[in-house]
Amino acid sequence: MKKKNCLIILSALILFCAAVFVACSLNDSSSSKAEAADVSSATQPPTQSEAELALDKMTLEEKAAQCVMTGISSTYADEDFQRLADEGVGGVILFSDNITDSEQLTELTNQIKKSSGDIPLLIAMDEEGGSVTRLPDDVLSMPSAYSLAMTGDSELVRRSGENLGNQIKSFGVSTGLSPVLDIWSNPNNTVIGERAFGTTADDVCRYGIEELKGIMSSGAIAVAKHFPGHGDTDVDSHYGLPVVTKTKQELEQMEFLPFKEAIKNGVPGIMAAHILCSQIDPDEPASLSKTMITDILKGELGFKGVVFTDDLTMGAISEKYTPDVAAVKALNAGCDMLLVCFGYENAQNTIDAITAAAENNELSKERLDDAVLRILEMKFSYKLDNTPLSAPDIEKMNAATSEFFN
Repeated sequence: MKKKNCLIILSALILFCAAVFVACSLNDSSSSKAEAADVSSATQPPTQSEAELALDKMTLEEKAAQCVMTGISSTYADEDFQRLADEGVGGVILFSDNITDSEQLTELTNQIKKSSGDIPLLIAMDEEGGSVTRLPDDVLSMPSAYSLAMTGDSELVRRSGENLGNQIKSFGVSTGLSPVLDIWSNPNNTVIGERAFGTTADDVCRYGIEELKGIMSSGAIAVAKHFPGHGDTDVDSHYGLPVVTKTKQELEQMEFLPFKEAIKNGVPGIMAAHILCSQIDPDEPASLSKTMITDILKGELGFKGVVFTDDLTMGAISEKYTPDVAAVKALNAGCDMLLVCFGYENAQNTIDAITAAAENNELSKERLDDAVLRILEMKFSYKLDNTPLSAPDIEKMNAATSEFFN
């Protein structure tokens, strides 16, 4: 009997020790897993992008300012511009009146960079070559788009885009707001003309997209314009509102085609035109039309980049709206970067109007955040920074450009 009791006690002890061992093993395993999880979470990349993290830190006023590209009224970064920069204005566009020579342009862009905060400004100019150039007089500008396309040499056109991108980048300018993807289908059109790569969709798709590829290969930011197509108009939108009476189907078969190709090739920016497509939106120009920008460009065509407006102080807009009112309409339509090229007061009023519209729900905070995020993603993707530059070697630059005139 004693022997039997001893066996029972011994068995119980063995079972108890086994249970303790299993429990300890499980506890060690859980601790190891927890430690591994802690190490893993510490080494995992953040779930938010750099642009999203920057967006989260911005005030409402800073977001409003980020959507505005202002002009500048002098040949240097004056105090009025500095005030806008301090508010966080998103970009600045330069014109011929701001530029005297290569040394001065380099100094100006360096001043603009110095004025920037943590988020660099997007420095722009209209640089297409031909009749639309803002480069200093001592710089040889590129030939017109039409003359390049007339060579029939796609590789030459691609290299011309790369050279144009190299030219502007040498001066600290990030985008030349090009290429032009309008089709010069109306011979009475005075605003486009030889700025276009041809008179047919095939030519513009062929040569305009080669220019686009070249610009992108240089590291400059390509902005295709003027969506949905300014080539079949006979009114200059600088002075009045052009009207296009084509149906959506007709636009899809012609004017939309180069922009569709640009989107396929990853164009980061598209500029919306101040033209009224009466068969699509009889009330507002494309730049202020939600049907045209949100539904068609961003929706049906699938554009994921930044939509720029043309200048909101142009006659096509100013005959009906002030720039600040137009800016809120443009944002609600789906545009992201709003060009207010003339008048510091206009730029300031635009920032204030966007802020007020977001506060009173005339503009949703989600739409504003989407616009700002697209702009920030462009800036971070292209690694914009505030590093000052030295003036480029103009003789070398001009030698590279002269090839395209032979």
